Amino acid sequence: MNSGELYLASFYFAVTTITTVGYGDVSITSKLEKVSCIVIMLGGCITFAFASGSLASIIQQFDDNKKIYDE
Repeated sequence: MNSGELYLASFYFAVTTITTVGYGDVSITSKLEKVSCIVIMLGGCITFAFASGSLASIIQQFDDNKKIYDE
């Protein structure tokens, strides 16, 4: 493996570990598969973070409206 392939492999394993997806039973063989998996995993994390933030914002608005009503 040349240095570019080594960096890609190490970045793939770092992203897989950080996103807690796991390595699974299917092994990644090509560079295209590694890049697509990295994009999908990071996209999933961003989507989950956005959904969690939106839900927290909605809950906070309900609490604010209830506080105003109670006053």
